[in-house]
Amino acid sequence: MIDIHTHILPNIDDGSQDAEDSLAQLSAMKAGGIKRAYLTSHYFRGHYQYEREVYNKKLAELTAKVKEAGIGIELLPGFEVFLQQDILHDIKEQSLTLGNSPYVLIESELNGLPDDFYNNIYPLLRAGYKPILAHAERYVSIMRKPSIAESLTHRNIYIQTNAGSLLGHYGEKVMKTAWTLVNNGWTHFIASDDHVRGDYGAYFEARDLIENKIDHYTADLLCRIYPGYIASGETIPYQYVHVHHPRPKRRNWFKRLFA
Repeated sequence: MIDIHTHILPNIDDGSQDAEDSLAQLSAMKAGGIKRAYLTSHYFRGHYQYEREVYNKKLAELTAKVKEAGIGIELLPGFEVFLQQDILHDIKEQSLTLGNSPYVLIESELNGLPDDFYNNIYPLLRAGYKPILAHAERYVSIMRKPSIAESLTHRNIYIQTNAGSLLGHYGEKVMKTAWTLVNNGWTHFIASDDHVRGDYGAYFEARDLIENKIDHYTADLLCRIYPGYIASGETIPYQYVHVHHPRPKRRNWFKRLFA
């Protein structure tokens, strides 16, 4: 399994504040079956803003500690970029992508996607980047109308859902929305959004729930296959669930005549 959204890199954002805590969490992840994790620290101009060299140094330090501890989990760079006007400049200059891929994990205002959301994301698409909207089920506008997530996929935007949302960690409404996204095929990735504030087990519990409620393939698709495509460069389809609506059988002319 691969976790594409974590805040485990210590002392850079509101996630882990201690390297030992990060190591303990990564050890639990490895024990549960996580083989690769993207360390997606917040990047928010004016709030969590730093030079890429600072991030690289912290990543190298944690990677060395992981190797020394023999944990055996692959750590890849990544960022959770807050969508703002002209953020494309920062993404290009700082390489704020998931690994060396064109995928960019983005977030926006949780109280509702702002009016300039599409205007700010189109430049990324035109530049060849592949945006992934983080924890889509937590946006008020999507909670009110979950089909907005489907419309985003038709605009070449991928969707990520938090494991904790499927378990009700953010409330009943978020949980209902999260399952709507999963059941309809409107999400492409399940991730932890882990901030090292508690047990990591929610990811594994959510994966098992998807397997039990839907099937093994869907759980594998969202937790391993599609996340794996980010590094391998394979194409992730925007729409992968196709609902067939059979046409009603037409009555013959005699029945129609005397109906």
